[in-house]
Amino acid sequence: MAALLKIEYRDPLEPVTGVLVIDRLVDGVCAGGLRIAADVDADEIAALARNMTRKQAAFALPVGGAKAGLRMAPDHPARPAVLRRFLAAVAPFIERSWSVGPDLNTTMAELQRAAGDVGLPCLKLAVGRSRGLADHEFLRRYAFLDAAVDGWPVHALRAPAAVRAATLALGRALARPAGLRVAIQGAGAMGGGAAWLLDRVGCRVVAWADDLRCLVADAGLDVPVLLAGRRDGRLPELAADVRPSDAVLQVDCDVLILAAVSRAFAIGDIPRLRCAGVVEAANLALAPDVEDALHAAGVLVIPDLLASAGGSLAVEALYAGAPDGPADVLAHVERRVAARVEHVLADSRATGRSPRAALTEAIDGP
Repeated sequence: MAALLKIEYRDPLEPVTGVLVIDRLVDGVCAGGLRIAADVDADEIAALARNMTRKQAAFALPVGGAKAGLRMAPDHPARPAVLRRFLAAVAPFIERSWSVGPDLNTTMAELQRAAGDVGLPCLKLAVGRSRGLADHEFLRRYAFLDAAVDGWPVHALRAPAAVRAATLALGRALARPAGLRVAIQGAGAMGGGAAWLLDRVGCRVVAWADDLRCLVADAGLDVPVLLAGRRDGRLPELAADVRPSDAVLQVDCDVLILAAVSRAFAIGDIPRLRCAGVVEAANLALAPDVEDALHAAGVLVIPDLLASAGGSLAVEALYAGAPDGPADVLAHVERRVAARVEHVLADSRATGRSPRAALTEAIDGP
């Protein structure tokens, strides 16, 4: 099914193009992130927008899906100016229908700064308006996302909170509920937040990879130290055992978290895996045929439709409930994800289908 709307962008001053794809509007609104990458492709953005629609449906959220991308190197010297011009160009959609979040190579703080520079008070006003909330009331609640929990802004933890909930639910399904051994692919916003949250509840991060190297420690890496030394999604070489980046696939662990790129590995890599389960924290982290092959091999996979829904669920907390503070927002995300993952895994066990197949039937019908 074709997307509802595709808007192509060409920057007037730099050789940069962009695209916004609105896959569906539900109750007049859609949600999805904005990424920056040198290889942004319109077809991939459309696939990601469609995936966002399904992600909202997985949690019965009254929101459609969207996605946007700017085709430029993340370190482009004109990045801030290009971002401002792009947001100004699509401002009418942001005001009426598109709830914008971060994605690959972007952060909410950066997006909010650029939005403020072009006169947009909030990148998610469309959601509040669609729910009948006055702008001042929605902005009051939205301020919870800028507030800190244990030194981290909720904006930085709302997506990783879903990953933690999915990982712990998977651990319970694997009968390994305590002291999970976790390997993480990706040291950006999602991977970093997930590492910190999991470390806080006693999980051992035994391997952690960025795009250059994989740090390995059987007793568990010192996550706070690595986070303190992390720069631009790269980990410091503070561990004795430093391996190539793809070694994260071969580390003995309970759960492998894919928090870096789409299509993180191929079917041919499955025999190398030494994990009991996989959590797809990145959008489209695995191709469908790889998920099917993992299921056939007895590896449980929590789909991205569940594990990467923290951003949308955090916004749901603002309009569906009455949070008293920032911690309530994160608690809402974790409750919703844990319950949904457990339900989908129960369906998977009862039917023999993969978790994604069970979830897809719940969304689309048999």
